[in-house]
Order: sequence, then structure tokens, then C-alpha cells
Amino acid sequence: MMMKGLGLICISVLALVNGGCGFTAPLRQRSLVTEKVRTSDKMFTSNGRVETSLQVVTIPTEVWTSFLPPFLGFYKSEYGVSYAYGFATAFTAISVIRRCSSSINPLMSLHAAALIFYGLRLNLFLFVRTCLSSRMKQLQQNIEERALKRGNRFKTRAPFILSCGLLYYGLVAPLLFTSKLTAEIAIPSWANSLLKLLIGVQWFGFGIAAIGDLTKTYVKQSEKDENFLVTSGIFSFLRHPNYSGEIIGWTANNLCGIIAACFLLKNSITVSLLSDFAAMTLGWVGIVGVLLRATTNLEARQKKEYGSNEKYTKWVESSWGGWVLPAKEEPVDEPQIEVTNVQEEFGSGI
Repeated sequence: MMMKGLGLICISVLALVNGGCGFTAPLRQRSLVTEKVRTSDKMFTSNGRVETSLQVVTIPTEVWTSFLPPFLGFYKSEYGVSYAYGFATAFTAISVIRRCSSSINPLMSLHAAALIFYGLRLNLFLFVRTCLSSRMKQLQQNIEERALKRGNRFKTRAPFILSCGLLYYGLVAPLLFTSKLTAEIAIPSWANSLLKLLIGVQWFGFGIAAIGDLTKTYVKQSEKDENFLVTSGIFSFLRHPNYSGEIIGWTANNLCGIIAACFLLKNSITVSLLSDFAAMTLGWVGIVGVLLRATTNLEARQKKEYGSNEKYTKWVESSWGGWVLPAKEEPVDEPQIEVTNVQEEFGSGI
């Protein structure tokens, strides 16, 4: 059933990506005879009114590739923030590359490739982890049972699913800006060099997250203990490489968008650019907030579970826990939302 659901969403999104120009919705407007209408557009009706020709409203493919994957959450609640996260990131980047194929530049290619790598790598990790971990399967089942108890799927899940779509669009919005940096929009050499550096940092951050997920999965499987505290490899100096790596990667991604947006807005200020800039800002704030909360809660949970363990004490003294939120006095045994629980226990994914 899981593969069936994933297959359906893949087919739907790929069909939209192959469509190229996105979805078009006709809007028919009516006006009185006295209104000014171009003669070529007039269509007289029997009641003496003039009906204008069809006007087409185009919704960019990137909107669909960001908002459709979260609909997996209607099938299983947890999928809307796990597999949907990876699909939206990768498919949107692929869509941008296809749309800009005639004017693609190396800078944008590297930026898009980082997002494609992140999305596909994440979903492969999620799939393998679910196959290997009985604990993960049980956690997914518990999340779905709690979601079903809330009642009607559409009413209870739709608002959160739509908010996830907005978040995913915001995460890929920086690529929309870098893809618009054409030869007609000249940027100084220092800005071009800075963009290259930031894209390199983005790859570095996503690479750290990937190594962290791979290391944790390998060690836990080797020890045949899903509760085993991983302190080796990259974890020997960085306690939460998946979260810290993602914060680095998404921050570098956002800075790329800010730099590109500054030159684009200097050249021309449009509603489209301003709305994408707002979405980009909200996307970065949203994802960093989730990652900081996950890191903070996991730090507290590990301290409670392993605090009396000498191995844990030495590990904390010799490693860095990453960025965390200010400490709270309230207990952290039960995370506020299920998606945090998923991420704390198993790694990447919102």
C-alpha cells in the first residue's frame, strides 16, 4: 500500500513536470455593451451583453510540485512531512531545470542539483529506514491512529497539508531567483563568487546530514539495537549532524536567494518577485524553527535517558550539540506534534 501511494504521487507530479507550462484555468468575464472592449474580443449574446474571449490564468508548475506531494498526508498522516518533503524538493528543482533548459547556467545547475540530491537522498533513506526498523513502523502506525481519532481526514489534515505545501515552496523559492539570473541581468564578480561559495556550503550541509543518517542507520543495524546510543564517526564530534547539517544547508540556500533577489528587484520590482521573496523568508524561518525545536527536544530526551551513563557524559563533553532553543522548564517527554517525534527518533525529515 505504501508503494502504491508513493507511485501515484510520483506519476501525478512527473506528469505535471512533463507538462512544462503548468496548469491553465479559463476565466470568462462578462461586461456591458458600454464597456470598452477590443473589437476582436467581442462576442455578442442574445441579451445584448458582450462576452469577452477566454482569459488564461497560468499556475507555474513549481507551485504544483510543491503543493501536490503533501497530499500524501491524506493517505498516511506522516507521509505529508516525510516523503512529501523529499518529493517536493526534488521535483520542483527538476521542474525549474526543465523550464530553463534553453538558458540554463552552471550556477543554477549546481543549486538545483543540491536540492535534487537532498530530496532523493532523503526519500531513499526514509524508505530503507522503514524497511529495516520495526520501531519506525510502529511509530508510523501510532501517528496514523492518533490522526484518525481526530475525525474527518479532510477537515483535520487539510490545513496542515496546505501549510506544508507553502513551506516546501518557500524552501525551493531561492532556486527560482537564481534561475532568473540571465545574461541580461549583470551581477558583479564578487556576488557571483559569493553565490558559488554559498552553494558549496549548501552541499556541505546536506552532505553532513546524509553522513549522519547513514552512520546512525549503519551502527544501529550493526548493534541490532534500535535504542543504541550512536557516538562514533561523525557523531563523535557532532551530536546531531542531521539537524545541524540541514540548518547549514537551508540557511546557505536562503542566502543564495536573497542575493539573487536583490539584483532582480533592482532591475524590476514585480508582485511575483515580492511574493516569492516572502515565501522564501517564511520557508527558511519555518524549517529552521522545526530543526531547532527537534534538536532541543532530542538533547533533553537523551539527557533524561542516558544522563547517568558514563559513555553519554564523556560524549557530551567532547562533542557539540549544535544550535538549540533556549531551555524551558516544561517536560519534553511528549513532543507537541508528531512530525517532531519522527525526526527526533530517526533523523532527517521534517
